[in-house]
Amino acid sequence: MAKTALERKREQLNREASRLRLLTESTYPFLKLPFFQWLDENSGQEWDNGDLHKDASRIIFPAFEDDSGPRSVDGEVERIGKDDPEADPYAGYAGSIGRAERLVDDLLALASIYANTINTYKKEELTARIKEIEDADLSDPDTKKKALADIVRLRKMLERLDKASRISIPEYKIKGI
Repeated sequence: MAKTALERKREQLNREASRLRLLTESTYPFLKLPFFQWLDENSGQEWDNGDLHKDASRIIFPAFEDDSGPRSVDGEVERIGKDDPEADPYAGYAGSIGRAERLVDDLLALASIYANTINTYKKEELTARIKEIEDADLSDPDTKKKALADIVRLRKMLERLDKASRISIPEYKIKGI
């Protein structure tokens, strides 16, 4: 028997409520002191340890001076969620702790994208060097010996670049509990 419009709507609302529970950070109801305030009271000691890396990378982050949630520099990210709430990158993030969590998510994504780009560049360059060696005149025994050693070394480098590295970080988000 076909479902009525009311039954379909009720199921849709239940699915959306379930999705929202999965998106919502489970710890939020238990966090009384806003994160920005906790940082200030604890002098942000651990947080400030990242300053060296931010400076070395020439990255400037906004200060956590209020309890506002995540937001983009130019408002483009917010437009994504405006047209399609399902695709809202800020769904489930609230307050300064949500901004900090989103920052970590974005930094991890950025690191992954940049690492992949660097990896692709190096593979292309090393492969080009192997091709150059293979196309070179190797009639001289010393040149041939060095070229073969270089190819072995370059192929080992390519093998290493085919592997993934893993970095362990503490759990910082708990959703759906």
